[in-house]
Amino acid sequence: MEGSCTRSFPRMSLDQPIELEIGERAIRIDDSGNNLSVGGLFVRRADLPVGSPVLVRIFGRQIFEAHGQVRNCQSGAGISFTTLSGENRDALEDLIEDLTLRGLPAA
Repeated sequence: MEGSCTRSFPRMSLDQPIELEIGERAIRIDDSGNNLSVGGLFVRRADLPVGSPVLVRIFGRQIFEAHGQVRNCQSGAGISFTTLSGENRDALEDLIEDLTLRGLPAA
């Protein structure tokens, strides 16, 4: 086996629109290549400042919302969730279940 996986949670390909709020800046992301786990999100954007707090919204059957932080930004931005309410944890679990049932591949 080559390399090692340091991810804490498996990731799913994400095909829903994403909105990120960083300060006063709102960014809408509709393109593919993004992925999601219970711990965070990867988006194909290389222009997000590492360390920045971010509000994440994912538009599925219900809107998932969480506070996070940009952890790295190389081929895209890795965002970890830092604050997640019980209601939004349920929305995240429903979203991941929907992605799984639709057969979207693990990323």
